[in-house]
Amino acid sequence: MDAGQAPGRTVGGMTAIAATRSTPRRLGLLGGITWHSSLEFERLLNEGVNAALGGSSAADLLVRSYNFQQIADAQAAGDWDGLGFTFGQDARRLQDAGAEAILICANTMHKVAPAVAEAIDIPVIHMLDATADAILAAGLDTVALLGTGYTMRDPFYCDHMAARGITTIVPQEPYLQEVHDLIYGSLARGLVPEHAPAWTRGIYEGLKERGAQGVISGCTEIPMVLTAADVDEPYFDSMALHVDAALRFALN
Repeated sequence: MDAGQAPGRTVGGMTAIAATRSTPRRLGLLGGITWHSSLEFERLLNEGVNAALGGSSAADLLVRSYNFQQIADAQAAGDWDGLGFTFGQDARRLQDAGAEAILICANTMHKVAPAVAEAIDIPVIHMLDATADAILAAGLDTVALLGTGYTMRDPFYCDHMAARGITTIVPQEPYLQEVHDLIYGSLARGLVPEHAPAWTRGIYEGLKERGAQGVISGCTEIPMVLTAADVDEPYFDSMALHVDAALRFALN
């Protein structure tokens, strides 16, 4: 970003929720994908409920936190059916324990959102829908997408956005694979290589040259290396938008 330029605005975050309930609905979280981002989900949900209800109020959460190594191994093996079955069964257990809606606390694992939705009788608060709503509300139709290789390559994400009239632009190879390797090799372990923020900004600049009007933080670890302060265009924080949607459900 050139000196004197205003940074882009983050779309998504702690928005004021006018609560119509005195206690929040119970939410079920499928988390641990990774645990760093799951902690952030829980923090934002608790802060949002407290901001709306005051006092010592906090979110009512049931959390199934996974061993991410097992998830990553299943992803690498292409066992999405197995992951869908596991996530669906766990969502059912959260429902049976009193959850009134389910959050899948990761972009990539929304690939199995249909299997989760089929296994339960309560809503799945969908991260991609929350993100698409924000993009359309901003009047945009073409955005960069940065996430895992599964998110950027597999049609589940781009097709979901296309169904809402949104075109997503992803890095070309070998940069796409390098973004994926950065996430799984470092960010998912809580490590940020010194070069990574500047390098990621360069990747986004290339996507902007191809027509991107803004950028989706399409992995809950992307804010570790790219934030709204790094871009001039709208920055769609998928985690924060997901949390906003969950808070609206929980408090109204």
